[in-house]
Amino acid sequence: MALLIPSPEISSLAVRGTPARSVPRIRSRYVRFTVCSAEKEVLKLRGDSYEDSLKWLYGQVKQSETAPFPSRKAKEEDEKKRDYYVNTGYAIRTLREEFPELFYRELSFDIYRDDIVFKDPLNTFAGIENYKSIFWALRFHGRIFFKALWVDIISVWQPAENMIMVRWTDHGIPRIPWESRGRFDGTSEYKLDRYGKI
Repeated sequence: MALLIPSPEISSLAVRGTPARSVPRIRSRYVRFTVCSAEKEVLKLRGDSYEDSLKWLYGQVKQSETAPFPSRKAKEEDEKKRDYYVNTGYAIRTLREEFPELFYRELSFDIYRDDIVFKDPLNTFAGIENYKSIFWALRFHGRIFFKALWVDIISVWQPAENMIMVRWTDHGIPRIPWESRGRFDGTSEYKLDRYGKI
């Protein structure tokens, strides 16, 4: 543990017995001090020079020159916003990577809320278990009625901050004696909650 004392005697102490790296290395927003072989990160709030860093370290900066620390509420809001964007990015990546394989393996459902609602022009299903059942039925019937079945993702975009759109095309070769192909184009709209979950 190091004790920093605002005294001119520190420079004479630094010359005599401290390690060779006692001079601060100034980086963009941080100053790293090595004192008695212990390192301490100090946030550099104002000024770009060595003297400004030392003034701040020893408390010789006026109160008006320092930036206020963010409040706890502001930190929590920033953390929620960061979590929202992380979850949204994860949802977009998961949809882009897993949607083409929905006929061959089960998707990961951690991007969805437990009370997800699936709506199409004919039906409405509520709950994550019903949503999983829809994909299970697609895989089951796809294997029965088609020799080959695949999905192409045309595009994924966000028209609004709380919405993800996916344009896709299903292709299939049915199990019939004559050669034919099926194609079905569609668009899926996913609405996000305040945590970035679908």
